[in-house]
Amino acid sequence: MNKCVAVTGAGQGLGFSLVKQHIEQGDRVYAFELNITDQLRDLAEKYEKLHVAQCDVASTSSVEAATAGLLAKEDKIDFLYNNAGIFRMEDRCGLAETDIDAGMVMMQVNAIGLLRMCKAAIPKLSEGSVVVNITSESGSIGDCYREVEYMYGMSKAAANIASMILQNEVKKRGVRVVCIHPGWLRSAMGGKAAAESPYSVSCDESASNIVKFALNPETIPEGVYFMEHTGKPLPW
Repeated sequence: MNKCVAVTGAGQGLGFSLVKQHIEQGDRVYAFELNITDQLRDLAEKYEKLHVAQCDVASTSSVEAATAGLLAKEDKIDFLYNNAGIFRMEDRCGLAETDIDAGMVMMQVNAIGLLRMCKAAIPKLSEGSVVVNITSESGSIGDCYREVEYMYGMSKAAANIASMILQNEVKKRGVRVVCIHPGWLRSAMGGKAAAESPYSVSCDESASNIVKFALNPETIPEGVYFMEHTGKPLPW
């Protein structure tokens, strides 16, 4: 396809699967990762169109430095996947036990980190560009069932509203922004429970579904901006 693709949190899990899917179909992929993994390095050695850069989305200066090469080389970003995210197991507790200050790291990465990347990319977003923000059903207020995970849920809800405001700003350019819940992933973040559950999903399967929507944004119903990787709409 030879499209320009940018992926954050690209070193493992869903991000790595997104990188693989695009690089294998001939796209130019810019993979951003805080701690660059061996599997990402190995893939970059195999594909000359894969460019890997260290990037901490919790730092504005790091995002600006990491994306400088991309912005200089490319006229347009066709697909931007904001996938970088973290979850603190310590946040799986009630409010009395919640360490709010420590939990702010999730807000910095999951919500504000996404916004930093979008700000860096916005000069290169134009007609046909698609921004896929990997958020979570945990950020849905209308479908909230949790009694714990305050800071994580708040970070994902913040990512959702940032995405909607961005969509309002860039819609006139012909840019589509969508928030996608990737499912309960069999990944390091999903943990042992996800690996053993019949209700979880592999990173490759989730990535395949997400890429299909990114390649064909017209298949996403008008007015749907928050959905599962399967296409099921989620309430804000």
